[in-house]
Amino acid sequence: MNQKTFTSIMMFLFGLVISVSAQQTVSGTVTEAQGPLPGVNIIVKGTQNGTTTDFDGKYTLSNVAEDATLTFSYLGFITQEVPVNGQSVIDVTLQEDAAALDEIVVVGYGTQSKRDLTGAISQIKSEDINQVVTANPTSALQGKLAGVQVETAGGAPGSPANVFVRGVSSLTNSFPLYVVDGAISDNINYLNPKDIVNLQVLKDATSAAIYGSRAANGVIIVTTNRGKQDSSPTVNIDIRSGINTQAKTLDLLNGSEYIAFLNQRRVNDGLEGNIPNPGIDTDFQDLSINSGTIQDFGFNISGGGENSKYFFSANYYDEEGLLISEEFNRKNVRLNSEFKIGKFKIQESFGFSENRFTRNNAFGNQGGTVPIIRPFAPENEGGFEAINDPIFGIGGTNKFANAQLVNDQNTERNFLGNLNFSYEIIEGLTAKLNVGTEYTSFYRNTFQPTFFQSNIDSETNANPLNDLTEVRGERYATNVEPTLNYKKGIGEHNFDLLIGGARQDITTNTLAIYAEGLPSNNITNIAQFADNIINSGGGRFDNKLFSFFGRVNYNYKQKYLFTAIVRRDKTSLFADGFNTGTFPSFSAGWVISDENFFNKDGLFNSLKLRAGYGELGSQNVDPFSNQSVVEPNSPTTFGGSSGQIPGFAITSLVDPTLSFETSKTINFGLDTSLLNNDLKLSFDYFNRDNEDVIQAVAIPDSNGSVNPVFQNASSINNKGFEFEASYRYDKGGDFTFNVGVNLSAIQNELTDSPNPIVGPSYNEEGLRANRFEVGQPLGFFFGFETDGIYNSQAEIDNDPFLANDPDRRALLQPGDFRRVDINNDGIINDEDQTSLGDPTPDFTYGINFSANYKNWDLGAFFNGVQGNEIYNVTKFFGYFFLDDNKLGIVRDAYTPANPNTNLPRVTTQDTAGNQLPSDFFVEDGSFFRLKTLEIGYSFNDFIGKEWISNARVFANIQNVFTITNYSGYDPEIGSNNSGLGTNRGFFGFTPLTNADSVFDRGLDVRAQPRPRTFVIGIQMSF
Repeated sequence: MNQKTFTSIMMFLFGLVISVSAQQTVSGTVTEAQGPLPGVNIIVKGTQNGTTTDFDGKYTLSNVAEDATLTFSYLGFITQEVPVNGQSVIDVTLQEDAAALDEIVVVGYGTQSKRDLTGAISQIKSEDINQVVTANPTSALQGKLAGVQVETAGGAPGSPANVFVRGVSSLTNSFPLYVVDGAISDNINYLNPKDIVNLQVLKDATSAAIYGSRAANGVIIVTTNRGKQDSSPTVNIDIRSGINTQAKTLDLLNGSEYIAFLNQRRVNDGLEGNIPNPGIDTDFQDLSINSGTIQDFGFNISGGGENSKYFFSANYYDEEGLLISEEFNRKNVRLNSEFKIGKFKIQESFGFSENRFTRNNAFGNQGGTVPIIRPFAPENEGGFEAINDPIFGIGGTNKFANAQLVNDQNTERNFLGNLNFSYEIIEGLTAKLNVGTEYTSFYRNTFQPTFFQSNIDSETNANPLNDLTEVRGERYATNVEPTLNYKKGIGEHNFDLLIGGARQDITTNTLAIYAEGLPSNNITNIAQFADNIINSGGGRFDNKLFSFFGRVNYNYKQKYLFTAIVRRDKTSLFADGFNTGTFPSFSAGWVISDENFFNKDGLFNSLKLRAGYGELGSQNVDPFSNQSVVEPNSPTTFGGSSGQIPGFAITSLVDPTLSFETSKTINFGLDTSLLNNDLKLSFDYFNRDNEDVIQAVAIPDSNGSVNPVFQNASSINNKGFEFEASYRYDKGGDFTFNVGVNLSAIQNELTDSPNPIVGPSYNEEGLRANRFEVGQPLGFFFGFETDGIYNSQAEIDNDPFLANDPDRRALLQPGDFRRVDINNDGIINDEDQTSLGDPTPDFTYGINFSANYKNWDLGAFFNGVQGNEIYNVTKFFGYFFLDDNKLGIVRDAYTPANPNTNLPRVTTQDTAGNQLPSDFFVEDGSFFRLKTLEIGYSFNDFIGKEWISNARVFANIQNVFTITNYSGYDPEIGSNNSGLGTNRGFFGFTPLTNADSVFDRGLDVRAQPRPRTFVIGIQMSF
């Protein structure tokens, strides 16, 4: 080896050593205002050498040059560049970025920056929820989120709400899935609204597909408070008290007017109008509707250390309804915590609630109580009376009396618990195990004492034997979900991979008994009187779901985004061979504002496009829906024997091929911000086809059963657009304000069905208004279109609609409806029935405004719907029904002395069929409401006490005003189980849940009036 060669080798080795010695390892912790920040990308600037922080916010990065610069970036926070300058430990605190696309949202099995989202997700935070004082937190969502329609059936405290995410998508159950701190639930009625930190709604298939066959109706993810790390204990107290008042009354007849109505009806029927006036005038509407108080008291304690945080809360809520015999009481306790030990983390969430309530089920039963009976009749057993003289020609029940006589006590208890364990195996690779459980018990005791009110309609107006219905039930659900998550950044390529599995087990037990003739009206439970049991029922039902899923989130330069999800479910609700479904989704996004050609200093500060396609499943059927059930009460007769012997028989047929419903959705979206990110806008368009929708299909009686068979037989389409906007004004002065607006428009259609479906009946004769038919909106109203009334016999004789219908012409009298001949055949018959309206609004909207000036704050929330119709069944009972009081509009009904009117004659014979479904009962349900108005004042500047950190007093009004043309108590009537034809449950009493949320939408069967509520409160922090 010559000298030159030797020298060259030595210089190379020396340079290599120097180079290596200049490289070092850097470690540290990345935090934000509330604690460590996991998932932060750290990269050596100008290289592909990088890493991410673990769930403690810690990182280690090797091969870093002494003069290198580290770039710390995390979506939702301002990127920081830090020179190494030979440091081996670099701790960084990232500041939140106010840019529009950088919010952090909760998604299935994790969190994600809104900037990275490629699906349609809406979010609402605690301050928007707590502005509404309500027994049911679901109702606080109304009008707050685009694409989410919340309907409550009147103003009963704690009443359930219908929630539809992007329209009605199923004929069996269209309610969304709820995920509370990782635990699966069917609703959130039991939650304390003050515990909720934020709520996310996964609206499209690309965001909800991770939940598979449970997500076809949307997913609502609820996160409750968990406290803050490195914070001293804080105690918050929230005390509210208020009163419910009546916002509207109906115009009803008084005693004298009612007698005049009865006499005119008799005259119209060819009888003498000779009913005497008993001189009684009782305003039962005034007696039944009263003011009620609200009490809402709660506190919470939160805090945390370096590796832990905790939150404990307790709340008491009590509300008296507007109606007599109606009250709701809820107690809540919650304990959440989080602990970190090295690379191990455990999160705990436990909540318990107890709801006790009574319901006035008599109020919505047909019409109002007649005013010609006394409010009290002490001589009668029970102390009340009903019509008891045949001279009036009517019967009917005393709803005021029955509401007080029938004692309907309900108790529901709920425990929802969740444990989440996570361990970082290696850098970026985290294993998690989520274990959730929900236990719900319910008990209903409905006792009706002995009483006498009348011999007329004695089946309902006299109760010689007291009766008791007791229903007990429990539901136990467990959910186990192991997942493995790997996050890795390779240069400007970022990967987030998730795989996991899930097992859900649900067991439901119910037991009901009906007894008569207990020894005393003071004995209101079955106790030792088993011999008095007349009927019993119940059962045990099991439901299991096994799943595997995976998700890939990828972005390049954080501006080209892609997400793919697949989930495979296997359920016990369907037969082998039909019980497995696979549900994929794909979506992509482009952050245009990160392109070099985009001018961020122009009008638009940020701009992102989104698009996706996905499939979801639905298994909304009861257990054993695919199996024939044996009826134990099927006696049979053998040979010539005249007697019967007990037997068993299959009385219903099933389709063993019953399987998943499938939802296929296309979604396009745009997110942008303007005016220095103060104005944020979001647009979405979606088109969702639900195929293989499960429907009860009618079959010929010759098959041996009159019951329909559930089959995958229908298809439904929902399409529409959504818009959300928010504007923030904060120029650093004393005055700031925020405005939020959302709007959504949805069109739905039944696109395939083997036969039309009719909704539930609403009267004793079985009249039905709702209909489901191919090419029409779901549950549209079906009946006759009218063109006023016949004001004279000449109009009947010359009506071209009756040109070929002498039979109907002979039935008609002046004062009857003039029906429109839809098919122009000169005959009025059932073929002339047509669509009369649609219970689904053309669009819904909400406007949220909040402002602060020095220590003052103001909040106002408006919401409304436009373009929906309501079928006013109250109008049917208040005009045509034989019994009960009548609406004031009958004063202007047709008579020979009052021919110039559009209101039909009153009659009990109704040969013309005026009471049949028609547009007379259909009204515009559009409304605009100032739902909440709140003003508050904070005393922080005047307290002067170290142990009080905050104090605020406020006044709140709910249901301030409503602008509407609807004639009923309130245009927000949702679905209503008060109708005669909708009674379901054990032994015929009215159920407590809206079982017919799809089929009887838009029917107002005397929905309870919605109160105007006045609340004052104080909030303090220590």
